[in-house]
Amino acid sequence: MTTQLSDECKSRLFRLTLATPVGGVAFVMADSREAASRISRTVIAVLNSVAIYDVTLKEVQSFSELVRGGESDDEDMRVFEVANADADAKAPVWTDTPYFLTNDPSLLGKWAELQADIAANVAHAVIRRAK
Repeated sequence: MTTQLSDECKSRLFRLTLATPVGGVAFVMADSREAASRISRTVIAVLNSVAIYDVTLKEVQSFSELVRGGESDDEDMRVFEVANADADAKAPVWTDTPYFLTNDPSLLGKWAELQADIAANVAHAVIRRAK
């Protein structure tokens, strides 16, 4: 993969795991964990037409925490890892349809690269099965 996350992204990116009113993952740029939580709760509340206190977050992780906890060879790609599929395959499980509460071009470019890589892997698997 060729896109590298920006210095701003590496210093200000947080990934939030959403619980209610929707599940999923959101990415936001903020100066602190508390600010990331506040921004995300506000946006998710507005998007879902609920009160802020009805938005529940499971987890808020910084870029450095995501890098430390991930296993991808591409450290920047680790922000999209949500789990490891199984110990034998060492294949990461990637987040699916996250909310991007930022317009950072490096983060969006990295996501596009991941999606292209996943699509290429699926296509190669289909071709191998067809042979």
